[in-house]
Amino acid sequence: MVVAIMFVSILGCGNKTEQQTTKPPAAAVNENTSSGDLSTTLPPPEKTDISFRLNWKIKGEFTPFYITQEKGIFSKYGLNVKVMEGSGSTPALQAVAQKNDDYAVVSTVEPSQGIAENMPVTMIASYMTKSPLVILSFPDKPIKTPKDLEGKKIVMSPTSTFTKLYDKFLETNQVDPSKITQVKLEASARNSAFLTKQADAIECFSTNELPMFEQKLGTKLEVMFAKDYGFNVAGLTLATNTEFLKENPNTTKRFLAAINEGMEFTMKNPEEATKIMKKLFPETVNEELFVNQIKRTAELLDNTNHPFGWMDENNFKSTLDILESTQLIKARKDLPAYYTNDFLPIVTK
Repeated sequence: MVVAIMFVSILGCGNKTEQQTTKPPAAAVNENTSSGDLSTTLPPPEKTDISFRLNWKIKGEFTPFYITQEKGIFSKYGLNVKVMEGSGSTPALQAVAQKNDDYAVVSTVEPSQGIAENMPVTMIASYMTKSPLVILSFPDKPIKTPKDLEGKKIVMSPTSTFTKLYDKFLETNQVDPSKITQVKLEASARNSAFLTKQADAIECFSTNELPMFEQKLGTKLEVMFAKDYGFNVAGLTLATNTEFLKENPNTTKRFLAAINEGMEFTMKNPEEATKIMKKLFPETVNEELFVNQIKRTAELLDNTNHPFGWMDENNFKSTLDILESTQLIKARKDLPAYYTNDFLPIVTK
């Protein structure tokens, strides 16, 4: 099964650069909703050795998964988890569909497409309930609304989710595409064009390139979220093989309960979590950048009334509406075919 779309390609963060002048505030983790330690109350796992595939290379938003491992939380839940880097959501999803890996990080787009074509996968958690897709611009030529794109030049990755949604995004927000210069470049060239001001705007992730660009430029950029203009496509989603899920319900419950604890620790302690990541990946992790990437990730999470990863029915319907309207999916199934919240930890107040 080949899925037609890959999520935005993200560059590694490289070496330290100039100090960032503005830092985003950390989003507060709700203190009144917690699953607690369920390691002694859940039934034993059916499988203890777990392969967990990320959809890209090391970056700040993946920190909770490594923290869950390094703080011994997976072990506490009786799981020996191997966290592995990836090369995109499509190959990560194919790996779980073919049972080469047990769980994978994807966006909601690829499994929605695959499930429409009977790919045997199910989404079991989606941590970014608010989409990280943004259009960035410079403060001297700010793009605050979609209409402000008119008369501007924007660089985009040809394989990104936003590029696939771009035409519908403009149409929905009554923007004339003939008045915009759109340039498609692969990720590194796209980033370079924006940083050297060869373009007025760039589409990217608020959780990755935004803090990276602000650190490199030493200035605060103008940020326009796609979610604020009708295009909220959830991200940082976990998927697994449907048959594996049926055969390993307790393993999955323990896996998600462990990640919930790791997520809560990371969002409350971004500096400490980053120091752990620095020890793991000394040549990759820029500490200032990673702290800011974690804080940007926290802004998009929600555990107000549910555990981290809870998928809201209305939000998911809206996502399918967007994918259907842009023809990224051509067939639509009932919601239970796409996702389940049944394996997430139960929240206590």
